[in-house]
Amino acid sequence: MNLVSAPWTVEFHSGIPVYKQIMHHVQAAVAEGRLGEGDQLPTVRALHQQLKVNPNTVARAYRELEHLGVIATERGSGCFVAPVPAAARLSAKEKAARLSRLYARLAAEARSHGLQLQDVIQHINQRKSHV
Repeated sequence: MNLVSAPWTVEFHSGIPVYKQIMHHVQAAVAEGRLGEGDQLPTVRALHQQLKVNPNTVARAYRELEHLGVIATERGSGCFVAPVPAAARLSAKEKAARLSRLYARLAAEARSHGLQLQDVIQHINQRKSHV
């Protein structure tokens, strides 16, 4: 899948930093299965030209995604969707803690966009049949 040709834009006045919007888009593509393990991401140059943002912004998003373990950078080859490490298999307690943190972030971001949480949940339920 080519992120450069994917229909998405950056919202410059949303209050969410552009690098985070790029991160969220890549993370969503991975979560939805549009990007799979080993798929190559566009180069920093290609993505910054497509989105009309500073190349340092794209590079920062890629660095953060690499730090989170979502992507892996191979020097000279590019950035690829990273495999899920075996260590990512969480205990029930840790999974519950992460889900609580994720819920809090989701609720806060929905609120910042003027969205009702129940609408977001309904959208997720509709989309999960596509994954």
